[in-house]
Amino acid sequence: MCAKLKVVEIDNLSSFLALREEWNDVLSRCEHSVFSTWEWLTCWWKHFGIDKKLVLLLAEEDNQIVGIAPLMYSVYEMFGARMGKIEFIGTPDSDYNDFVLADEEEECITYFINHLNRLLAKWNHIDLSEIPESSKSLRFLAETSRTLKPVHKCPYVSLPRSHDAFLQSLSYNRRRDLQRNLKRLENEFEVNFADYSGPQSYVKGMNEFFELHQRRWESKGFSGVFSVQTFRNFHFEIARSFSQKGWLRLYLLRLSGKSVAALYGFRYQNKFYGYLSGFDPRYSRYSIGNLLMSKAIEKSIQEELTEFDFMRGAEEYKDRWNTTTRWNHEAIITRRGFLENVEYRLYNEYWQQASRLKYFVKNAPRILAHALNK
Repeated sequence: MCAKLKVVEIDNLSSFLALREEWNDVLSRCEHSVFSTWEWLTCWWKHFGIDKKLVLLLAEEDNQIVGIAPLMYSVYEMFGARMGKIEFIGTPDSDYNDFVLADEEEECITYFINHLNRLLAKWNHIDLSEIPESSKSLRFLAETSRTLKPVHKCPYVSLPRSHDAFLQSLSYNRRRDLQRNLKRLENEFEVNFADYSGPQSYVKGMNEFFELHQRRWESKGFSGVFSVQTFRNFHFEIARSFSQKGWLRLYLLRLSGKSVAALYGFRYQNKFYGYLSGFDPRYSRYSIGNLLMSKAIEKSIQEELTEFDFMRGAEEYKDRWNTTTRWNHEAIITRRGFLENVEYRLYNEYWQQASRLKYFVKNAPRILAHALNK
């Protein structure tokens, strides 16, 4: 283990905001997703960190940051008992979470865990969710965590060099349905696939996207995630920030001037991340969601991206695009102490179930949105 390595803890937003340059330097030296960027995590913390404590750990070697643990501390209640838990910043809204490690991966995580064990705040468990299967941290977490298991499928498509080649990878029935539905639309409407990803157009595009997403869920008797103003404000700020950096991808399908479907995602490095969608249920017979998805894939190929990520979730519609599956993992680490085994059994038997139920209730519109996107 490197004797020169030390851990610095950041516990306030102003210091977090000041890390932009150093954070980007670490990212430039390691594999990561858009959800590990300074832009995503600082924005998430500003909107959702009000009832949590920032536990952002920096591993430094010779005054250079070589690793970052973007963590937070929360207190939950269950059956009258208060329990502390440490999670990744961005949970549950980030589809991928991880340590940001440019060097000394195993040493950094060891120092991070040792630092957390010395914290005065009473935490019972570290629950690290949505870690990609490609993460270098999984091997070390397998040795130190009580539980390490796959939790969510993450379908994706490796993109060929041409859209025709992609279409040929689909089943005959899939290709026929896409062509037939597009022809029906063109016979009945003036069809336009509009790109609202730019700094001058994202405001109009996001407002129409919010409306389409809400309309879809209200037709099913759900409120929709954008009925919560904080969630709406967060994604509006993300869209503004990402549009300025060229990371936003916001596509709308318009029929005779009327927006009927929207796809909201991100272009980061060589990938497209499909985050959320929405559509007008009155036009569902035309399979407008699929047509817009096909156009987004075509645009991604034109931009020479190498991957279209459908994100976490095993919804059946994703399989129709001839996807390959990766898995996100969850690692649970219990705090050292006399009651460790008792605490862990209680957590494993009751706390996880309660936490997952709370997660589903909070995120049901988003989960179902993917499942019902026809």
